[in-house]
Amino acid sequence: MLSRHDRHELDKIEHWFETTDPELAEMLRSAKPAASRRLTALAIALGAAALVLPVVGVLTSTVPLILYAVPAAGGAIWAYAARRHR
Repeated sequence: MLSRHDRHELDKIEHWFETTDPELAEMLRSAKPAASRRLTALAIALGAAALVLPVVGVLTSTVPLILYAVPAAGGAIWAYAARRHR
């Protein structure tokens, strides 16, 4: 949590941005955080890997590929939950 003084200073900075460059202020207000985009990409990539690895493992009779799907699925669930938590 921020102190009252810190919050006041941040409000002054925000007001300065809104008066001097309203386009930048709007872009900053509506921008999606980069970490959220990375977590989304990670969740999609791990989810795809968790779906593809067992299929390829069964088709090629390669047990390690099937087993690698388990941590990939766990990672996809973690990334999705972390993304939703932000």
